[in-house]
Amino acid sequence: MKYYEFELDGETIKLRLTSSDVIALEKKTGMSIMDYVQDFSLTTVITLLMYMRRSSVPNFSEKDAGELYDKLVDNDYTLADIINKIIMEALVVSGFMSKDALKSMSNK
Repeated sequence: MKYYEFELDGETIKLRLTSSDVIALEKKTGMSIMDYVQDFSLTTVITLLMYMRRSSVPNFSEKDAGELYDKLVDNDYTLADIINKIIMEALVVSGFMSKDALKSMSNK
């Protein structure tokens, strides 16, 4: 399985949304994954990190995702950085958007 991987405090973090996690998320939120990711609230970001991390760490919890978010902030990431540099890259690896679409979003 492909993952979006990055280093954080000496640990390799692997992220990917699996189809079963997307189905669960869509049922939970009542919206498509592409509509959901456009809500840039902290709750959405934490929820996406939780589901994306579960592909390599089963039972990764909301609390774990909050701690990951806080660790990213402690390493000078902003909310916008986490969305643009991490979540969107993981969506590409997960097959929900193309690399070209991500590049065109970055150029705006």
